[in-house]
Amino acid sequence: MSLTPPKRPPDDEQRLVVLYALEQLQPCTELQLLQFFADNDIMNYFDMMIALQGLCARGQAVRSQRRAGYLYQPTPAGEEALQLFGGRVPMSVKKLLEETGASWRERFAQEDQYGFDIRQTSRGEFEVTLSVREQDMDTLRLSLALPTRDLARQLAERWPQKAGQIYEYVIRTLSEEAE
Repeated sequence: MSLTPPKRPPDDEQRLVVLYALEQLQPCTELQLLQFFADNDIMNYFDMMIALQGLCARGQAVRSQRRAGYLYQPTPAGEEALQLFGGRVPMSVKKLLEETGASWRERFAQEDQYGFDIRQTSRGEFEVTLSVREQDMDTLRLSLALPTRDLARQLAERWPQKAGQIYEYVIRTLSEEAE
């Protein structure tokens, strides 16, 4: 019995799929794009990265440095390639992006606006850093030392819903006149 690896789509098709996803989800980071592909069982990390590198090398996509990785988006040359060869993108991928693209873009925008980072300190505590970003600038950054990773995760999960209230409280409290 011989095992044959699963057949993978040609590189050109994979580049077109990535380019189409970038057009629909743009702008997005490598991690965001990977989340979309992995959650929908479209492409693995290695194939995605090879396709992204190929698109950038051909001038069909551009990447720019972000605080956490790179941000990718199609170029005019990439948009032209989609106009000419977009018919090679599987209809299932096109339909999925048309149906879910708006919710993915909203999810990515929220992730970009309300960030968090959890790390273990040398003392064994867990530091969670919560931030609110607007137009590539932190408008609020809050770091807390916590006893467990679970507590840090709970706070990070609640952050997007509570950040506005916390920001308002901090501004109001710090701007009050002393009595």
